[in-house]
Amino acid sequence: MLKLWLTTCPDDFAGEYDDIEEMFKRGLTRLILRKRRGSADDYERWLLSLPMEYRDRIWVWGTPDTAEQLDVRGCVTEAGSFMGAVPESWKRVNCVAFCRSLEQVKTLPDWVAGALVGPIYQPFSALEPMKALADTAEKMERFSKELSEIGNRIPLIIYGGFDQDNISEAKKLPVQGVSILGGIWNYADSINAFIKTLRSL
Repeated sequence: MLKLWLTTCPDDFAGEYDDIEEMFKRGLTRLILRKRRGSADDYERWLLSLPMEYRDRIWVWGTPDTAEQLDVRGCVTEAGSFMGAVPESWKRVNCVAFCRSLEQVKTLPDWVAGALVGPIYQPFSALEPMKALADTAEKMERFSKELSEIGNRIPLIIYGGFDQDNISEAKKLPVQGVSILGGIWNYADSINAFIKTLRSL
């Protein structure tokens, strides 16, 4: 079964904490905390609005040091940060590498816990313009084959353009998870969108 990863809305909004807490209660196990203003102090203030028990389900966008400082489950960091020599302390943190290509996945060190790869389709709510990796049937077939060749060396999480209507496409790929941002937060009733998407997985 695919795991659902939810990325926070880039900007704070009224009712955000209530929505996220409700999603945790309804089965959300993986939340990526990423905000436009993403300093450790900003994230600490944000985290204080949720019960401490949920920190074990949160990965922060930042360095492994930030994840340890905030006492969350792990971090999501640009893949390039893991290349070459890194502090030994980083290797004890649950790190997910943000990859823009499968070539980056292939060069990740073995201690990295997962790879967030995409965008598969053009994201509904892109934080930055990015080239979609599999936005046509031909590209999707080639992408699926390349994923299979990588094997089980590192858990793969795909993102980009998924919502409750096309999440079934993710289930056709040899991956362990799918990450969603706009496919939840762009709906007026984000909790209902979350429930429907989770059921589809």
